[in-house]
Amino acid sequence: MKIGVITSAYPEHEDDPHGIFVHRLMREVSKQGHEVHVLAPYTGDKTDYQLDGVHVQKFNYFYPKRFQKLAGRSGMIDNVKEGFFVKVQFLSFLLFNVINSCRKFRDMDVVHVQWPIPNGLGVLFLKWIYNVPYLSTVYGEEVYLSMRYHVTYVLKFLLRGSSNIITISNATYEACLNIGLSESKLDIIPFGVDTSFYKPLSVIKDEESFQILSVGYLIERKGFIYLISSIKEVLKEHKNIKLKIVGSGPQEQQIKDHISKLKLEDHVEIHGNITDEELLNMYNSSNLFILPSIVDSQGNTEGLGVVLIEAMACGLPVIGSNIGGITDIIQDGENGLLVNQKDVFGLSKSIIKLIENPNLREKISLNGYKSVKANFTWEVIAKQYDHLYKNVK
Repeated sequence: MKIGVITSAYPEHEDDPHGIFVHRLMREVSKQGHEVHVLAPYTGDKTDYQLDGVHVQKFNYFYPKRFQKLAGRSGMIDNVKEGFFVKVQFLSFLLFNVINSCRKFRDMDVVHVQWPIPNGLGVLFLKWIYNVPYLSTVYGEEVYLSMRYHVTYVLKFLLRGSSNIITISNATYEACLNIGLSESKLDIIPFGVDTSFYKPLSVIKDEESFQILSVGYLIERKGFIYLISSIKEVLKEHKNIKLKIVGSGPQEQQIKDHISKLKLEDHVEIHGNITDEELLNMYNSSNLFILPSIVDSQGNTEGLGVVLIEAMACGLPVIGSNIGGITDIIQDGENGLLVNQKDVFGLSKSIIKLIENPNLREKISLNGYKSVKANFTWEVIAKQYDHLYKNVK
């Protein structure tokens, strides 16, 4: 089958984190024997290329193109806050999304839309004019933002012709039901991990300190401020703690200021974006992984938490907040620990519990690894998508 993918984020190389999880899914779909074509907005470099067998085309959405700011690597939700000039580009983005979708994808067997807001308008025209069937993946951001700004009717309009609506977690599924989307169209298919790459390695760990790792885009909903505050509490009982945070983003300076304010420079390090190989090594050289996500001031939260799955695939014990899609991954006390969001003292107690209980760490590490192999490999997930593609109407 010829499968078209319309997305607002897609990487330009394997170590590019911008929409990397979309690429990993489509790479696996192409291994199923499908011809995959991706359409995404220009982000500053390549416009027509192949990545692991996937054909990628980037379109310009504003002219002169050097002024394009909407689809930069910070993401549209953050970029659109930059002022009136960028907000105007959102309108031109919709126009060029429609034009390029109809021009490039009219001969596809099926089109798969990632993030219906803002990417779903072009596929509606494909359906109306060329009768190309489509399905959509909803991540959660679209639902929460449409609820906050009272425009759920827009999301429902963009999804009205979708044969299937895939949600990435139970939390997103429930949010879709709450705004009135048809239960008969809804499915839950999470994102996954390449377990041939993310796996336990024989790495010499630092015996002098207990290494804690967290990974994510440096934005409010990732909750890094609360994690850093919890380290201050843990240090009252255990002095040999090191926290490494991998990622970049608009909250980077605020996070660094918070580290300084708490005088944690010797215990907390901020790393920028790193290669997959470096991240793999960092997972394997750590003792614990934490994803401290929250419901942010915009009402948005963690759709799933792919980095949790990567850490578990590498044999790391994990702690996550009891919100969003994280609860689809972690069964508290079995393959990880769940804590309430923003609960600095609760999080510090869970960290101390795992520091002091190596048997519990070993138990949840083993169970976490098994749950990833059973439920979150790309092979398992791609087969579910393959079934939907072949039965789309």
